[in-house]
Amino acid sequence: MNRLFMGCIADDYTGATDLASMIAKSGMSVIQSFGIPENPGLLPECDALVIALKTRSITSSDAIMRCVQACRFLESQRASRFFFKYCSTFDSTPTGNIGPVAEALSRELNVQQTIFCPAFPENQRTVYRGHLFVGDALLNECGMQHHPLTPMTDANLIRVLGAQSEGHVSLLRHDALQGSPSQVRQRLDGLDELVVTDAIENHDLERIAEVVADDRLVTGGSAIAGYLADTYVRRGYVHEHPIDHQSVQPAGPAAVLAGSCSMATLNQLAVFGQRFPWLSLEMRRIIDDKTYLSEVMQWVSVNASSPAIAISTSAEPGQLAEIHADFGREMSAQRAEEFLSNLGQHLVARGILRLVVAGGETSGSVIGGLGIQSIRIGREICAGVPWVYPASGPPLALVLKSGNFGGERFFLDALELNDR
Repeated sequence: MNRLFMGCIADDYTGATDLASMIAKSGMSVIQSFGIPENPGLLPECDALVIALKTRSITSSDAIMRCVQACRFLESQRASRFFFKYCSTFDSTPTGNIGPVAEALSRELNVQQTIFCPAFPENQRTVYRGHLFVGDALLNECGMQHHPLTPMTDANLIRVLGAQSEGHVSLLRHDALQGSPSQVRQRLDGLDELVVTDAIENHDLERIAEVVADDRLVTGGSAIAGYLADTYVRRGYVHEHPIDHQSVQPAGPAAVLAGSCSMATLNQLAVFGQRFPWLSLEMRRIIDDKTYLSEVMQWVSVNASSPAIAISTSAEPGQLAEIHADFGREMSAQRAEEFLSNLGQHLVARGILRLVVAGGETSGSVIGGLGIQSIRIGREICAGVPWVYPASGPPLALVLKSGNFGGERFFLDALELNDR
């Protein structure tokens, strides 16, 4: 692999795919790797390499170690720009991992100031006066306060990031984005080493990207990365390439695997289940019944004539709280992901070659179980969610969707089932 310009590190698999999709829109060629590539010589030539990790909800020390290792690999491939991607809802805990990882990458790259720009206006994630909104609701009032792994109970990103980080945190206010890029740059240079940026519309992201395009490290959601990529192409840092959006998908039935407990995914499942078979798994049986997988596959066989099925571990917040109380949060999550990983393998072995996977942790488990090491980016279904295809191996089409993304008809639209 050569020609690499932009090296990216993402803290979960769905976020990495979102990021790769946004960069590909600019005309940059993109490959997504699950983990650090074991043999970079086998990777196709690309302008941007996105390394997908699973570091969002592990210990900060482990997250730092893995992200720094990924950064050093990208340095060895002579990347000149680096991007650390996290969720547009700033998913993290009071101790990390966004702040600690960003500071570690800054030290590794000898960067004195780093911006944090999670805003994604097209998906209704905006930041104003340092507060993150999802639609019209503050972050801590949109359902994210009930997230089983990273409950977000404070919408003030200055406080959230400050609690995680050693450095001082400043805000680049929305009114400071007005004026010429050089004026905005001057205001930014006068702020602390960690800077949260306001952004309420796409024009704001375009301005921020113009201002920080020459920064060695930028952190944020996928939207700002897309505007950075546009700027790189426009300035001639990389050449625009035809986007290879594979349109031919494997024929046959499809399956939705949902491990996300977000309200968006629960609503999407409810709409899907009105028209097609949907099995909601029993968490208690996942944890302590070794025969349950065989029973689920029997259900798949019974519904083999359907063009699509859905299987989920999603649960209402109250139900999830009871399960966590009985079995523990970590064990419940681990058993669910292991089960869905095994289930994904069984479905593909049965001939289901179109999989829509909802939830970052679930996507990581399914991809790991299938042994997929890298993917190409295909047609976008909605903002930040494309079809993807293994870079090598048998034909398989996947969607790796963040739990919060997409409208209530997402699963139907993704599988083009509207007219059936």
